[in-house]
Amino acid sequence: MRTLRLPLLAGLALAVVLPFAAVTETAAATSASTAPLRPLTSRQVAHRLTGEVYGFLPYWLETSKTAGSLRYDLLSTVAFFDVGLNSNGSVDRGAAGYSALLSAPATAIIRAAHAAGVRVDLTLASFGFAQNRAFLRSRTAQRRAIGQIVALMAARGLDGVAVDLESVYRRDLPDLSRFVDALGRAVRAHDRIGRVTVAVGASQAGAAMAAAALVGHADRVLIMGYDYRSGLSATTGSTDPLVRRGGGMSLSWTLDLYKAAKLPMNRIVLALPYYGMSWPTTSARPGSVPARAAYQMAPAYPIRISRVQLPRGAKQGYDAVEASAWVAVYDAQHHLWRQTYYDSPQALATKYAFARSRGLAGVGLWALGYDAGSAANWQALAKAFQPPPPAKPQPAPKKRVHKPAHRAPRHHSKPKPRVIVHKPTAPARPHRPMTA
Repeated sequence: MRTLRLPLLAGLALAVVLPFAAVTETAAATSASTAPLRPLTSRQVAHRLTGEVYGFLPYWLETSKTAGSLRYDLLSTVAFFDVGLNSNGSVDRGAAGYSALLSAPATAIIRAAHAAGVRVDLTLASFGFAQNRAFLRSRTAQRRAIGQIVALMAARGLDGVAVDLESVYRRDLPDLSRFVDALGRAVRAHDRIGRVTVAVGASQAGAAMAAAALVGHADRVLIMGYDYRSGLSATTGSTDPLVRRGGGMSLSWTLDLYKAAKLPMNRIVLALPYYGMSWPTTSARPGSVPARAAYQMAPAYPIRISRVQLPRGAKQGYDAVEASAWVAVYDAQHHLWRQTYYDSPQALATKYAFARSRGLAGVGLWALGYDAGSAANWQALAKAFQPPPPAKPQPAPKKRVHKPAHRAPRHHSKPKPRVIVHKPTAPARPHRPMTA
């Protein structure tokens, strides 16, 4: 993902994929004493959430404790990051990401996720315009990559692929469509419910790439909804503003752009950051101009949520416009303030609700572990994507038994004989004629 190239993660090497024979041999050695890993069937896939939650797991955060730390009930997919790709489609067995995918901790994660009905993907990553152009313009390189990726899926029992080709020329987008289409057909030939997800940027170039991926029948497009601000930004603020204070690019701006392009919103996932940005400033006032003259001794940098500190005496608050928490701490050593913006549970809940209101397929997380497994962050996901508990059945109303009213007992006796008395009728009076 794009944030790998920032100072916090500098020095991390890209991972690459192995040829088919090497993949199967290594995987067999890794899991010789256990049952083979297999992808989920359609019946095994869990549907407990009201939207998708796509969590990226970087290889540098994989440990023996990771499998037991994830809330699988709040995830729909775990994506291992990353398996690197060379321009000729070849793979490198020596890269850290590939080794991590074949490791015992990764095996434990795959088994735990599958036991909970959660999909597991690998992330195919390649960076740079020149490298991606060389790869996309070579049908041979594409075939080589597809064959090796599907072989790796089979060896590790994976359920899909996330394609993360960052920096692609517009002229190469038709080739991207053909690659995504060919990869999808190969994935579904291996596993009929296998998926291909394509990661794209949040700008106009990202929208064009999303359209090309959907032409290639990508199952999902994942917007990397972050890096709206960097160390070069004019003011401090959220790295993923809901609405940008003062105007400009933001999450709302991006989704308006995608909607205007008539892209199917129900196939789009919005990835949000579990990291923030920190700048040196001359003032504690939110939205200040960064002190760039001090960058050499106190640079701006991205920071994981788990490492944001709120010391006593710090100034802190919440920007309701950008939906971001902020904290300003005085740096006595450099005689500067340091402002840090990050997504608190409140900010994440607001952005989850925003994604739902736009009709998206769900949200993504970059990255699992950057929040150190914050219980509050898991709870924000639960409130947004867990369906309400079923209503308790009401007890059936008791039937009312209508009892006859109490009546005095009747004494049955013989009826008395009816005596009929015949009275003589009076004689009719004689008619007398009227006289004058």
